[in-house]
Amino acid sequence: MNRLLVSFSGGRTSGYMTWRILQEWKDKYDDIVVLFANTGLEHEKTLEFVRNCDEHFGFNTVWLEAVVNPEWGKGTKHKIVDYDSASRQGQPFEDVVSVYGIPNVDNPICTRELKLGPMKSYVRGVGWKAGTYDQVVGIRADEIDRMSPSADKFRILYPLVGWCVTKQSVRDWWSTQVFDLGIRELEGNCVTCLKKSDRKLLTLAAENPQAFDFFAKLEDKYPMVGQAAKRHGVAQVFFRRYRSAKDILASSREPFTPWTPTTADQQVGLFSLDEMDISNGCTESCEVEYI
Repeated sequence: MNRLLVSFSGGRTSGYMTWRILQEWKDKYDDIVVLFANTGLEHEKTLEFVRNCDEHFGFNTVWLEAVVNPEWGKGTKHKIVDYDSASRQGQPFEDVVSVYGIPNVDNPICTRELKLGPMKSYVRGVGWKAGTYDQVVGIRADEIDRMSPSADKFRILYPLVGWCVTKQSVRDWWSTQVFDLGIRELEGNCVTCLKKSDRKLLTLAAENPQAFDFFAKLEDKYPMVGQAAKRHGVAQVFFRRYRSAKDILASSREPFTPWTPTTADQQVGLFSLDEMDISNGCTESCEVEYI
């Protein structure tokens, strides 16, 4: 049986890819499953977007959330939710932090535990064994530096690269549809994503300081949880160069050039012409590498 797993991040690129796969690849596979993992910190418009894709395009998305075993190392499972029952107060995210610690450069657990973990749990639960199915990831032709060198080993496909799809072509397609994501690139699905550039983070902090309250609460509540904290013996914080949510807020009150679509043009893949625009690969959404 030919099976295909589609990881739908809830972003425009991923949504376009999923739509096109269901249109063009339905005869290539006996079974195509679309998964979306909600972290509890997704922008509300992301949840609306996934629901709209299901209703308008028939994605039949399986909505998942992480179920974390409080005993460290036991592995993250999943539960199935929907638009109405999906967490909006960050509970899955906090559950992960309470066991694995604050996500940061030294402890990059966000995608692993909140996206990859529940998706792996789901596919194993329905009887799909590793290596018996293909999986697609929404990497575009203009961001091929994000492609995995282990793609063949894990049966990862990058259809958007083969289709020569770019950010602009995705935008153009969505502009012709009856609905869109409705989120500025600056915000993305996870507004305070630790992978974002300093320019984006400071702009967001200046516009909406309350957006950082949840991260600040977790830094106060779980500073010494997890292997990274134990290894380094210091309280953990979210952002690059050992900066806390409070540090980002303080920096946002100092003079800086805010993010605009023009400054975004300085970012090319993972590379930047300005230190303020360096990121860890965060665009509008978080793509899992393999499941």
